[in-house]
Amino acid sequence: MTRVRVGELRDRISHYVGRAARGEKIVVLNRTREVAVLGPAPRTGRSGRLYGCLRGTARVEGDIVGAGIPAGEWFRT
Repeated sequence: MTRVRVGELRDRISHYVGRAARGEKIVVLNRTREVAVLGPAPRTGRSGRLYGCLRGTARVEGDIVGAGIPAGEWFRT
């Protein structure tokens, strides 16, 4: 685990983000106090992308275009 001061992080943010993306945890210090931890983002789904991660997990049966109830009952109170 690497410890880095805020000023160093600001000057070399791309470097530290790359290290975090590869799995390393970076502890950010404000003077001597730990204020944040930079680390890898959690993976979502099998591909690591949110878009499309549920592909193939649902099945549609019946009419999905038509109304679920007859037109005469739409505004029944």
